This record gives sequence, C-alpha cells and structure tokens, in this order.
Amino acid sequence: MPRFRTGKRRSKRTKAVLPVRLCIAGNKDSHLAHTLDVSNDGVRLGGFRGEVNVGDKIEIHHRHKQAQFRVVWIATREGSLEKQIGAECLEPQKQLWDTTLPQQSDIYEEKE
Repeated sequence: MPRFRTGKRRSKRTKAVLPVRLCIAGNKDSHLAHTLDVSNDGVRLGGFRGEVNVGDKIEIHHRHKQAQFRVVWIATREGSLEKQIGAECLEPQKQLWDTTLPQQSDIYEEKE
C-alpha cells in the first residue's frame, strides 16, 4: 500500500487571512468575511454571518478583483453565528489573490 496518496484537493492550499466581500447570486446584499486558506481552485472562508446554501454561486471581491465561486460545504461553529465556507473557484484563470500559489497537488500521509 502506498505511503502517500493524493487527496481530493487539486492544488495545495496556502494559509492566508485576507479580507473579502461576498455577494450571493440573486441577492444584492454583500457580506464581509475573511479567508482562512486559499488555492487556485478554491477557498476556505471564515467569519461569514449571512445565509448561504451548498451549491449557491457567490462572487468574492478582494481589493479591486473579483471571481465567481460555488459553495461546496458549510460548517457552523458551536455557540457562534459565524460560519466557515468551502468554495470552489469557477474562474481559476483569474488571479484573485495577491500571492503566487503553488500548482502541485496536496499530498497527505495515509494512516495505517
């Protein structure tokens, strides 16, 4: 059995706490949140307090850039109204984040 195997992620995540503004498709309201980690293929957001569902399309704005994402998962913290959101990027060709992100696959050690 191989010691390492590729996970579900298509690219390595980079820890980054960046302020963002979210707009949910079909809704004019915007919400403040922040990134927890980013990749070229997706993002994990924290501090979100609005209403969103898995499968919703959202637009994330960072500084003067924006890109479309789809909500993949939502987690709520016990005793808090804040949610964490995992979203996949629908426009990976756009460079939304200010840093160059690695392109290699995320590999984790398989527990035996």
